[in-house]
Amino acid sequence: MSSGPVRLAAVGVGVLASVPGVVTAQPLGPSAIVDAPPSVRAVVSFVLVLLFGGALLVRYEGFVERSIDSSRERLLVSVVYGAIAYGLVGFACVYAYSQLARLGVGGSVLTTVAVVAAGVVLLTLAGLGFVVVGTLLTELQGPRQPWTGLVVGASISAVAWFALPLAAGVVAWLAVTAVGIGGPTRKWVHASQTRPVETDA
Repeated sequence: MSSGPVRLAAVGVGVLASVPGVVTAQPLGPSAIVDAPPSVRAVVSFVLVLLFGGALLVRYEGFVERSIDSSRERLLVSVVYGAIAYGLVGFACVYAYSQLARLGVGGSVLTTVAVVAAGVVLLTLAGLGFVVVGTLLTELQGPRQPWTGLVVGASISAVAWFALPLAAGVVAWLAVTAVGIGGPTRKWVHASQTRPVETDA
């Protein structure tokens, strides 16, 4: 078995242990992100990308490999399709929230469910996006190394939160992720065009 998951877990635990208060901080939300220092945002982003990207590599390595190939085929176009993917996810989250509100679910329960569900979806997309981008960068120096690419991608995500103002960091973070998820989104959108057309005998 590859030592990649073991190294990933060790790095994640080590980083969390080295930053007092990250684990015991208040629940994450828009205000928590805005109020947090850039260093904390960077560390949290690094660890979360490692964890979610690593989970995808462990469970769906084949899909990640195909995503890397499809994003590399048309890199600039991938940004557009990645934005489409974010738009679809955002619409789905807003729609689900509105439907839950119509059912009269309690405020605190509704908020918790919505935040957790949206967070998992967005972090999964981010994990995939940064793995893809990081791996593409490693290919510039040699053979493909997805686990190294994961660390590179997580580092890029951290730099976006640490080195840039909050708004610019969010835009950069989403743009880089869009490159990574745009390839598989493009394949999915155009899947029907690649299927053989059935003709009458």
